[in-house]
Amino acid sequence: MNLLATGSGFLGISPTTDQLIVVNLAAILVGTTFNSPQKPIKWGGLLIAVVTTTCALWCGH
Repeated sequence: MNLLATGSGFLGISPTTDQLIVVNLAAILVGTTFNSPQKPIKWGGLLIAVVTTTCALWCGH
């Protein structure tokens, strides 16, 4: 219940609109590259999406 009483979101994150846009674009990137037969495109898209999402949520840019 303390999580709800603090006023912040899940894991202390209260995402802004810009952060939600980054997360949605990362999901689109994974969705379009993960079925690629070339491994660098497949795993590169996943890696870029994870790093971008992590930075958007926790780096505070």
